[in-house]
Amino acid sequence: MKKNKIINIAGLLVLLIVLSSCNAYKSVNIGDVSNVNFKGMVDNKISLELSVPVTNPNGYKIKIKEMDLDVTINGKYLGKMKNTKEIVIPSKSDEVQIFPVDIHVSNLLTSMSSLYKMRKSKSFEMQIEGKIKVKAFLSGKTIEVSEKQNVSL
Repeated sequence: MKKNKIINIAGLLVLLIVLSSCNAYKSVNIGDVSNVNFKGMVDNKISLELSVPVTNPNGYKIKIKEMDLDVTINGKYLGKMKNTKEIVIPSKSDEVQIFPVDIHVSNLLTSMSSLYKMRKSKSFEMQIEGKIKVKAFLSGKTIEVSEKQNVSL
């Protein structure tokens, strides 16, 4: 009987530790895109590197496994944005992260026209909507994204 009581108390302690560690999660702050670096274009795919300030106050790294985002520039649909590789945000970091992405354009002519106009302007409005799959420790999560911001060149 005493052995079962010890097992029950140990199980309760483990449960309390797990539940209290869930509350220790602090939200990751992602800032506005600070720089866009054009890497090239092949077929209907535009390769970019986005510089984005990210603050991760947690004691563990966060991995961005997959991005599936619709991109609109100055009100015109450009295409789907996907990450080219897994993006790792280090633990306890407050720095600019590089996001290597590809935009798979839906209409090459319209996209080229938008990019040409964008090249001559000092800033443009970018809207992204879709899903991002992230992983921290053993748990994964899908985050819905809907953001609109002005990007300076």
